[in-house]
Amino acid sequence: MGQESELLSWMNVDPYGIFVAENVEDGQIAGCCCGIALSDTHGYIGMYVVKSKYRGVGLGRILWNAAINRLGNRNIGLSSAPPMLGFYRGKGGFSFTAQWTVDLYIASDPVLPKNTLSRPHPFTVVVEPKGSLVQHAIDYDYLIHKYDRSAIVKETIREEGTLTLIAVKPSIDDNFQATGYACMKKSLQGHWLIAPVYADDTSSARSLLYGLVNALGDGERKEGVVAKLVSSNSEAAKLFLQFGLKKTQYQLQRLFTKRIHEIPENKIFALQSSVFCTE
Repeated sequence: MGQESELLSWMNVDPYGIFVAENVEDGQIAGCCCGIALSDTHGYIGMYVVKSKYRGVGLGRILWNAAINRLGNRNIGLSSAPPMLGFYRGKGGFSFTAQWTVDLYIASDPVLPKNTLSRPHPFTVVVEPKGSLVQHAIDYDYLIHKYDRSAIVKETIREEGTLTLIAVKPSIDDNFQATGYACMKKSLQGHWLIAPVYADDTSSARSLLYGLVNALGDGERKEGVVAKLVSSNSEAAKLFLQFGLKKTQYQLQRLFTKRIHEIPENKIFALQSSVFCTE
């Protein structure tokens, strides 16, 4: 996940969605759980963790219930590690399972493919946080998710240190046609996190990925690059491999309480977040 700025973004999206337990004796955080409303009908559970020394006393259940109650009657999504699947599907009520998994790809020193043109097509443009291109990113995001995520997109783009690119299809009549957008920021672990990459096709995704990796200096590339992919998009896996990112053992299952939130998996080349279950 991202750094502090990402948490601040989600607090702006839903100021009441992040719950923490505090040890009143020393002020240390003992655990947390997020239950953030993405819309009136969409919600998610994420960042559910209790420090080891506070486990076994019911603290996790209190945090969990607070997050669940916050989301009410929404269709709630979450990403589960294998050991927790039984709990979430049973007592948790997350009985709907997506056919795809969240797979982590990583490169300790990413590369720019030699067979890629110096300026791939479609061409890419930097999206400034307060510029007019933000609306184009919002409009494209709606095509992916089918509900209004304008607040989420705006917050993501203006996170400190985030680079956002939009892919633009050349047009002889000067009409602006976005074919995808992508973001990159520093992760909590010190890598560069590419999240998301949404694109019409592999060509647009390649342009976006090339632009992001090319924006990193030599020293920054050596800090590593990570991305979370949808397992069912084989073209995304092939594309990221060209840039040196390889699949790891990390894998999460996406679960829902009411129904599977259908997404155009072939257009999602990298997820925005598995911590916040935005897809």
